[in-house]
Amino acid sequence: MAADKPRVLGVLVSTLAIGGAEQLLLELCRRLDQSRFTPRLYCLGALGPIGQELAALGIPVRAGLGGGAGSILRLTRVFRQDRPEVLLLINHRNCLFYGVPAARLAGVPVVVNWQNETYKRHPCHEVYMFLRRAIVWGLDALVAASRGHAGYLVGVEGIPVRKIAAIPNSVDCQAFCPTLGSDAAKERLGIPTGCHTAGILAALRPDKAHDVFLQAAALVVAADPATHFVIIGDGPQRPFLEALVARLGLGGHVTFLGFRRDLATVLPALDVAVLSSHPQQETLSVAALEAMAAGIPVISTRVGFMDEIVLEGETGCLVPPGNPPALAAAMLELLGDDAKRLEMGRAACRLVREGHCLEGMARRFEALFDELLAGRSPRERLCQLAERRIALALTWAEEGRWQMIDTLRRHLAAVEIIRFDARGQQRLSRLGRASAWTRAVLLAGLTFWRSWRFDVVLSWSITPGVCLGLLLRLLPARWRPVHVIRDFHLDLSRPGLGYRLRLALLRLALPGIDVLWCTSEPERATYAALLGRPLEATAFYPDEPPSQFLDRPDTPPGDYVFAYGNSDRDFGSLLAIADKVGREIVILSQACAFPEQLPDGVRLIRSRVSEEALIALIEGAAVVVVPTGNRTLAAGQNVLLEAMALGRAVVAAANVAVCAYCEPGEGVLFYEPGDRAGLLAQLQSLLNNPQQARAMGQRGRERARELLAAQPGLFLELVARALKQAGK
Repeated sequence: MAADKPRVLGVLVSTLAIGGAEQLLLELCRRLDQSRFTPRLYCLGALGPIGQELAALGIPVRAGLGGGAGSILRLTRVFRQDRPEVLLLINHRNCLFYGVPAARLAGVPVVVNWQNETYKRHPCHEVYMFLRRAIVWGLDALVAASRGHAGYLVGVEGIPVRKIAAIPNSVDCQAFCPTLGSDAAKERLGIPTGCHTAGILAALRPDKAHDVFLQAAALVVAADPATHFVIIGDGPQRPFLEALVARLGLGGHVTFLGFRRDLATVLPALDVAVLSSHPQQETLSVAALEAMAAGIPVISTRVGFMDEIVLEGETGCLVPPGNPPALAAAMLELLGDDAKRLEMGRAACRLVREGHCLEGMARRFEALFDELLAGRSPRERLCQLAERRIALALTWAEEGRWQMIDTLRRHLAAVEIIRFDARGQQRLSRLGRASAWTRAVLLAGLTFWRSWRFDVVLSWSITPGVCLGLLLRLLPARWRPVHVIRDFHLDLSRPGLGYRLRLALLRLALPGIDVLWCTSEPERATYAALLGRPLEATAFYPDEPPSQFLDRPDTPPGDYVFAYGNSDRDFGSLLAIADKVGREIVILSQACAFPEQLPDGVRLIRSRVSEEALIALIEGAAVVVVPTGNRTLAAGQNVLLEAMALGRAVVAAANVAVCAYCEPGEGVLFYEPGDRAGLLAQLQSLLNNPQQARAMGQRGRERARELLAAQPGLFLELVARALKQAGK
């Protein structure tokens, strides 16, 4: 709801020369709801052309406020007089270093920095970046120009993710609707009609690399002499570029139009728009968006985050920076294919209209200011799931085989894995029994150190999660990421001081834990009541079938009965019926206790085996058994999923976890824990009917495929719920 009295929005700039960021500011001020926010412009230097346009709109302006050490005091005095409730800083260096201290001294409630630069180098760059990171702590939010730019600010510039909001650069879609046909526009500009035209719309500055554009133009003319080139914009490099045109022999092929406001009548003359920029500074080109809004495909160098709007083969194409031959080849390809070029132009126009219109940008800025004035984080309500950054803290050395990660990265701004590599894991294993807790503590410390980069941190197992919770509880709630512990399960039947100590540590860590992902649905209510948490702070997240198992070819079942696992296993029941099974029983376990004398027909493997050896053992089995001993304890689900993924029929003791993955007969037959007669009956029904066992194994494999396909969607849904539950 709008306030009864408009809030004062102060805008601080150095000067407003002609440029993309400055043009965006002009358009934003034009479209702000004046009943909610009334802008005031503060210039450290002269107004500049865009500043004069803002003044002509009736916006109050104060200029000449900069200059020397007194700038902060002058700005403080002015802010105290005008009392802006929000101060918006444009990405001019002096604005940040003068504006933030002055705003805080003057008591301005909200300070926002609007960023539009990438990889820009400054004099004494390292010192500058150090000071900039320090002064960012005085900001309430930084506005990034795109989703990728938000990631750059976190990953490269070291800005805490909690301060960043992505509001994509936008343009006035209606203003660039063509008002002339192509030939009429060319004739009006003195360009030969009937020829193909490529143009560049950018200030004539070194970072825009017009020289690369002209060198590519010379190569295009050599292949197609009828092609014409247009340079729209002005700047200090114009004399150099005019001389380069003459030197390249392009005098009759290039037209300099200077700075133009009548782009709706100019852009229709172009068949292709080109952005030839160097990597320094370019982020998400407003000029490219303007051309796309006019239905013109864009050929861009692969700089900044242009790949968010220039979709290869759909709205244009991308080429390496500083490569005239590659740029020329792309121009020749598009100019030579009218149908493809027109289709790309239509797609480009749709993309801009759907996500880069100025009205939407203005509304998002207003919403951001409202959220900050209400004391909320810039990401709490305005940040979509696609803009979120997630860290997965893993206890194993993931080596790029986890297929779900690739899927998640297509739907989230960033998914980063925090783990020890294989060498680190090997070194930790030398610690013996202390290795698990040592690994957990070190992993928690590493994750905590990097937690400022993420919206959500997901501890993939309970022990590192408890350690991380103990660290995160030391931070103020607004500084913390949302912390989720996956694979959360407790054996409440275990006695002993050690277990009670772990439970006490868990309770101590709870303020640093937001959501628990349990291994079964029934456990949610149990743990919520035990730990005094709302039911909404728990969720059921099933384990994932191993994709590398599903990728293997189907093999016929073997001859023996196979069982494996290291905890919560009732191998005693399997040993008790060994003489009645009529098949060899193979058991793989390093931790469970066994009698010295095993029954005849039982083979015990005590050593650790590789993944390939485990697969061979499962594939060699007729049936896989999951013999757990407690219906209320979640255990055995990973063995179940591995066997299902390899197409083996399973006989499993029914417990809260395994029963969640498939119906009886779908890939598994259940028996009651401890019911040895039931175990024997289910085993014999499969061993005596190999066709039934084979068919059930195939059904289980299909069920595993379904579970794997559903996993990314469920993960994203639960992450969204966790963010909502944590109020972020």
